[in-house]
Amino acid sequence: MIRWGVLGAGSVARRRVIPAMQADPGCTVQRLMVRDPERAASLARELGVPSHTDRVEVLLADAQVDAVYVSSPVNLHREQVLDVAAAGKHVLCEKPMALSGAECAEMTAACDRAGVHLELCFVLRGWPIYQQIRELIAGGRLGQLVELRAHLAKWTPRQAGEWRLDPAQSGGGAFIDVGSHYLDLFRFLAGDLARIGYLGSSAIFSWPVEESGFALIEFRSGAHGLLSVSCAVPQAGHLLEVFGTEGTLLLGRELRLLSAAGEETWPVVFPDYYAGLLQRFVAAVEQGNEPLTTGLDGQRNLEAIEAAYKSGREGRILSLPG
Repeated sequence: MIRWGVLGAGSVARRRVIPAMQADPGCTVQRLMVRDPERAASLARELGVPSHTDRVEVLLADAQVDAVYVSSPVNLHREQVLDVAAAGKHVLCEKPMALSGAECAEMTAACDRAGVHLELCFVLRGWPIYQQIRELIAGGRLGQLVELRAHLAKWTPRQAGEWRLDPAQSGGGAFIDVGSHYLDLFRFLAGDLARIGYLGSSAIFSWPVEESGFALIEFRSGAHGLLSVSCAVPQAGHLLEVFGTEGTLLLGRELRLLSAAGEETWPVVFPDYYAGLLQRFVAAVEQGNEPLTTGLDGQRNLEAIEAAYKSGREGRILSLPG
C-alpha cells in the first residue's frame, strides 16, 4: 500500500488524481498540502483526506507518507522534487516535468542518489488502447513506420491571472501543457525524436502564451510526425493516425487497422486518466517492476519542447539532443 501526500491540490488533483488514488486498492491518500490553510482544510473535508497542511515541510516530515504527487505550477517542480527526494519519499511528478531538460536531469539525479522512485504523469502510456497500438507497431503489423498524426483540440478559455497564462510559471501554453502528452506518446510509439519545427498562435484569446501549437517532427527511424493541439476549438476532439508500409491505424470511436488483408476493428474504451499510471507506480515501488515512465522520458520531452519553442522564434527546424 502506497500512502500518498499530495503537494498542490489544483483542479487536476482534485477532479482526477485524488479520486483515482482513492479508487486504487494499492493506494491511500494520507495528507494534502495547499498553501491556503482554509482551502486545505476545506478540500480535505470534501475529498475525505485524513490530514492536511499549508506547509511543504510538514508534508515531507510526515512519516505516514511514502510518496508525494507533485501537482504545483511547473516552475516549482524542480525545487519540490529535490526536496521530496531529500526527504526519502518516492515521487510522481506532473507533466511537464520542469522548465528545461537540464532541470529534469538534475531532478532525476537527485532521486537516483536518494534511492527513491521517480515517475512522470504521462498518463496516455497507461491507457490500454495505446498499449495495444504500441504492440501492433512493435509486432510489425504496420511494416516500417512512415508517419504519425495526432490532433487534440478543445475549448479552454482561462481567467486572467491563472498561472498557466504566465510563461515564467508554466513555461508556455497549449503546446507544453497539452502537447507534452502527445510528444511523449509519439516517442512511446515510434522512438526518439531527431528534429522538430514549430508554429504557435494566440489569435483567438490573445494570451501571453500560445493557445494553439503545431509541430512537424522527424524521428530517428526516419518516420515523420504531425502534431496539433489547441485550446480554442469548441466542437472538436482528438485523433491519432499511424501510417506504415504495410498497414494504417486509425483511432477514433474505434480502432481500425487497414492492410492488404482487409480491415480489423477493435472497440475503444477510454479509461480513468490516471488508473493505469498509478497501478504501474505501485508495482514499480513494491515489486521492482518496470516503470511506466522515467526521468529520462521527462527530460527528452522537455528537450523537444525547448527546441520547438526555439524553432518558432528562429523560424527553422532544429535538431534534438541524442
